[in-house]
Amino acid sequence: MTGDSVAAAARAYEAIKSSIIECRYPPGSKISEARLVEELGVGRSPIRTALARLRGEGWVDVSPQSGSYVKALSEKEIQEIFDFRILLEAHVAGLAARNIGEEQIRALNRALLQARALEKDGDDKATFDEFDRFDSIVHAAIYEAAGNSLMSGVLQNLLEKAQWLKKATSPSTPARMKTWFKELERIVKALEARDPDLAARRITEHIGKAADFEIHFASEQSRAAKRVRAA
Repeated sequence: MTGDSVAAAARAYEAIKSSIIECRYPPGSKISEARLVEELGVGRSPIRTALARLRGEGWVDVSPQSGSYVKALSEKEIQEIFDFRILLEAHVAGLAARNIGEEQIRALNRALLQARALEKDGDDKATFDEFDRFDSIVHAAIYEAAGNSLMSGVLQNLLEKAQWLKKATSPSTPARMKTWFKELERIVKALEARDPDLAARRITEHIGKAADFEIHFASEQSRAAKRVRAA
């Protein structure tokens, strides 16, 4: 591939993945190469390169007969994502608690204050999006402070899948957002205390509760779909 083709494939990859995470392409929906060519202004070759990369990362399924589809995760696959996150992220959070710097702590506390103000916000959609951003800030700070680029790369992909699942399968209830905020606040305080064991416990609790929440709603959706098919 030429330099221009590589750049075009990279742009296509980022655009398609963003559309999947934001649920503009819902789970199970077909991905039209012709539509992507028109929307993104690139040729079919970069689109196919991008789709192959997304398939390798578990975002897309490809059928030789019918084309590419956004992957629809089973309850088992959702559980596996969260199990793997807990295994890696507990270790990474412990490393981060040992290594995190003062400026990183100050940045987290500034983000914490901004997120706390949102608890009184009347716009649930805006609040969910901002809490989701705060969640990303906390996890990004942990990955950076841990200093393990290999683990961070794997965890970033898993975190993006978890963010996608939140938007694709579960409602952003005020009660869940309040609990979510408290969990993140405890993680920040554990990092600030430079307590590796506490940071590992807090991140495990946070991811474990998220797993329970996502699997519950995925199960509800699966049962609802079966009732529709049986009707």
